[in-house]
Amino acid sequence: MIEKVKRAIKKHGMLEREDRVVVAVSGGADSMALLKIMELLSGKYSLRLVSAHLNHGIREESGDREEQFVRRFSQGMGIDLESKKINVPALQKGSGKSIEEVGREERHRFLMGVAEKHGAQKIALGHHLHDQTETVIMNFLRGSGTEGLKGMLPVRDGIIIRPLFGIRKEEILDFLEEHQVPYTMDPSNDSDVYLRNRIRHGLIPELKKRFNPNLDETLGNMSEIMRLENDYMEAMVGKILADWGVTLLDEEIRIKRDDLISLHPAMQNRIIKTVLKHFSLSGKGIGYVHIKAAINLAGDCKPGGEAILPSRILVRREYDDLFFGRQEMKNSERREGFCYAVSAPEKVHIRELNRIMTLEMVQPPESALSDNPNRVYMDFEKIVPPLVVRTIKPGDNMQPLGMAGTKKLKSYFIDRKIPQTKRKQIPLLADGESVIWIAGMRMSERVKITNKSKEILKVEII
Repeated sequence: MIEKVKRAIKKHGMLEREDRVVVAVSGGADSMALLKIMELLSGKYSLRLVSAHLNHGIREESGDREEQFVRRFSQGMGIDLESKKINVPALQKGSGKSIEEVGREERHRFLMGVAEKHGAQKIALGHHLHDQTETVIMNFLRGSGTEGLKGMLPVRDGIIIRPLFGIRKEEILDFLEEHQVPYTMDPSNDSDVYLRNRIRHGLIPELKKRFNPNLDETLGNMSEIMRLENDYMEAMVGKILADWGVTLLDEEIRIKRDDLISLHPAMQNRIIKTVLKHFSLSGKGIGYVHIKAAINLAGDCKPGGEAILPSRILVRREYDDLFFGRQEMKNSERREGFCYAVSAPEKVHIRELNRIMTLEMVQPPESALSDNPNRVYMDFEKIVPPLVVRTIKPGDNMQPLGMAGTKKLKSYFIDRKIPQTKRKQIPLLADGESVIWIAGMRMSERVKITNKSKEILKVEII
């Protein structure tokens, strides 16, 4: 067994010489075997070990006994112990999470804290081959894709290592007996309240008996294949997003619809999942139904639409773009309408947009058309008072410069593929008859200057 562990360490690059390693020790068979093996290998790798025990507070008396048991054993080997007692059931109440999930999160937090305190490079966990079988089956039953079917990783994030990864439970028990290492029995492992235990005690024995006696090795090999394929997919997603100029650190992400739907459906799903996980508060909770909701928005023939997903993730179709953000962004974008009465000369601060519009009387310019889209020149005598700066209203129309007839602003914005959520952020200059300027976009034909114009109004927005 020691040789198997050495091969796993070498294959996956788990350890470097003189690493300081935190060994997670519950007191059970797997973790006690792990601690003993790490102690036996400490000379070969010049390791400095620290054992860490978290008392979950689920089984008061036995939990305290296990803590003292681990402390005595660690001290007997000359290994320092870091321990902590928490109350997982109390932490689980009102969290919306299972007690197992809360326990895992608290254990991870504790172990990372111990590693930071001791300057450790690695945290060793006692998961073995049968644990991988259980994890793969659990993920399969939950409908996971390749990311779930790869199961646990031998090395995660460069710090979590699993030296017993390919070891069978029987080998662990034989090792403990050979080296006379004591261990405790956790009665919760026999309870069918937990899904993992039902899989361990019911489903897996039946699968081995009736279908595949080598189930552990078969699923172990499959998880290795899934891991390699998942790594490749992840690398491709990173490359594609980089080519699109998408950065996962951004608070908003836009993806061109045509770029997305040109890809193979498997890559579409993976890219959407990657982006949604970026916006998920925990990095979890994103499932097939959420990915398909976003994919359907991209593939829909309608130019608009949106979906609100877990963690208040907002996915919105904006013509040729697929927008990702948080729902709070949506609310901030839907600003209240505004209306400011103006005259010339005047400078008005549009507080809702934090922009300034200036109106002033000027001499006729050399050209009736400005080379700056944020500046226009109008024939002041053609304006019908009163003048206002405001947001779009139902029924608004304008005669766009160069056109013979009028056009509804709604149609104009649709033609320009401007999303509804952006339309209230575009200031309009209107007189008593119609809109005469869509700021930054188009002026009205009705107020254009000619060689007969005498009073010229210059309007600019910054």
